[in-house]
Amino acid sequence: MIINKISKFPLLSYTLSNKAGTDSYTNYKKNSPIALTWGVFPGREIIQPTIADYKTFLIWKDEAFALWIEKWGQIYEGESRQVMEDIVDDLYLVCLVDNDFVTGTALWEFLDEVMGEISHENGENGENGHNGHNGQNINNGHFQY
Repeated sequence: MIINKISKFPLLSYTLSNKAGTDSYTNYKKNSPIALTWGVFPGREIIQPTIADYKTFLIWKDEAFALWIEKWGQIYEGESRQVMEDIVDDLYLVCLVDNDFVTGTALWEFLDEVMGEISHENGENGENGHNGHNGQNINNGHFQY
């Protein structure tokens, strides 16, 4: 679903992969990292950049999936533990980056569209909205920003 929808948002970069890494996708340019954060100070070079790139994501995803089961999995038992294992085995780790840091609404617009479709497919009417990322409110499958 993500790959089909994201083409409408050319300023979004994405990488996603299953746990095994056998099914992974990206629109990152090869060997071209994306700067996520940076520090700029008068009279100094840019310092401490945080970057995202495809190769690093594939390494990081192994750590993320392992931590999920090894650390979080220790907290849960029985059926709850099985749900966590099923999530790790069946779902994808996703990294989305909005490359328009001035406007910065493409990510929310994309999530709005995806969440709306998921709600529609599940027959949910979203009457009891819930809090989304960064305090965004989701009502009827739509982010309010």
